[in-house]
Amino acid sequence: MKSLLRACAMGCVLSAAGACQKSEVASAPISAASPTRPSAPAQAPAAAAALTAPLQLTASIQELMDAVIDPAADALWNSVSIIQTRNGTVFNQPRSDEQWHEVRRRAIVLIEGSNLLVMDGRKLVAPGSVVLDQGTSGVLGVEEGQKRLDLQHAAFVQFAGALRDAGTQMLAAIDKKDAQAMMNAGAAMDGVCESCHTMFWYPNQVIPALPPEFGSSKSAPKPKRIPLSP
Repeated sequence: MKSLLRACAMGCVLSAAGACQKSEVASAPISAASPTRPSAPAQAPAAAAALTAPLQLTASIQELMDAVIDPAADALWNSVSIIQTRNGTVFNQPRSDEQWHEVRRRAIVLIEGSNLLVMDGRKLVAPGSVVLDQGTSGVLGVEEGQKRLDLQHAAFVQFAGALRDAGTQMLAAIDKKDAQAMMNAGAAMDGVCESCHTMFWYPNQVIPALPPEFGSSKSAPKPKRIPLSP
């Protein structure tokens, strides 16, 4: 009996000692070089480079205006208006959820398109192309227009930023479904576009004055202009 008790006691001591050793191993800090915790593999240089692929310019400023900026701006201007007819005043604005969603798409295109305009290295027109309306009185040619763009690029960047701000104003008005605020944003867009065009597209244009007798005849009344903003 004593031998059996001594054997049990010895087993308990050995078990306790083993538990202590396991506890010490579990509580010991594991270094980064320890084989029990593999270190994270270093990112290969080729993989890192693939994540930052260089930007590639394809379109000219004129092509971006034709494909991105103008269609978006025209859609926004046409989406809300006040038209005077013989039967009264007609107010046009988005009505359905889909119409509001569509003008919102256009506002986002205008905003992001403004960023694309000022990417480094983008030329005024594509090689071998001519400026739209080139040959019309007041319109700059390709070389003269590109030279002006290079010399006054900071001003062009400011115009692009102002267009982006007007687009952001338009987006906020759309999210509020506020037609009047959309008209105000549309007026701001129109002002920015015209100011930029008169500097970089047709700075030498001459607008002839209307003859004094224009609109004086009762048979040909002077047309009434409907402003974008009150």
